[in-house]
Amino acid sequence: MPSSLPPVENLELAKEQISLRLQKETAIVNTIKSTLESKPGRYAVFVKDLKGEQDFAVSADQSFDSASIYKLAVMYKAYDSIEKGELKKDDILSAGKTTLNRIISGNSDKENLQLEDDQNLGNISLSVENALDNMITVSDNYSALLLAQRLGWQNIDSFIKSQNIQNFNLIGANSPNATAHAVGNLLERIYRETAVNQQYSQEMKNLLLAQEVNDRIPKYLPKDVKVAHKTGELENIRHDAGIVFGNNSDYIFVFLSETPKPEEATENIALLSKNIFEVLEKSVN
Repeated sequence: MPSSLPPVENLELAKEQISLRLQKETAIVNTIKSTLESKPGRYAVFVKDLKGEQDFAVSADQSFDSASIYKLAVMYKAYDSIEKGELKKDDILSAGKTTLNRIISGNSDKENLQLEDDQNLGNISLSVENALDNMITVSDNYSALLLAQRLGWQNIDSFIKSQNIQNFNLIGANSPNATAHAVGNLLERIYRETAVNQQYSQEMKNLLLAQEVNDRIPKYLPKDVKVAHKTGELENIRHDAGIVFGNNSDYIFVFLSETPKPEEATENIALLSKNIFEVLEKSVN
């Protein structure tokens, strides 16, 4: 009777692959912990090796004020609405600056606020296409709010959850907020080209590749390495979340932070990005 056991060489190969995965995991987690050791504040990091299908996380399920990271969800829903014919790229979005400023300052209920014309400060008017570009590449708040108010905050929130992206909240207490894991999940859909469809996934990717705030994830990476990413920033918040297209590896890197030393956090993101890149580029899946 022939043996049902796999050949010895297959067992040895399997053992070697497991060993390499464990080594990679240890190297990444140790790199994250050593970078953040004794740093004041709260930090969360999520890394996913997109070719090796391996996750690395530290506090990735802790919720943080999303700052401008929420714009990823707005972008995703906008393209879904375009695909369904509910929104057109050449549709014009318009609202008074006073109304938009009230939302930004937190002095208005964004979920039930009607956008109005402004006789004093004037209006902001943009096409959907231009608003998407401004919202992502230069993180323009007016563009994001015009899109979000048109789409509906509740609709965006419900859509994101319908995509099985949990813990990315656009409404409710302390919203918008998100976990590093949730943000990574959304980015992976864009990378895999399953966000709406292949064409719109690529368009979202192109917007993220055109990001003009590059003092974090890309700062110390080789100039030929492409990074599709979105930053977030408030008084004590410094985030960056993106897809890194390395020479030997593609991976997601999400870094969320709330700290009394935000400038230090910005540099920590850049340093950790460099260290993770070096580990993954040298690793063999």
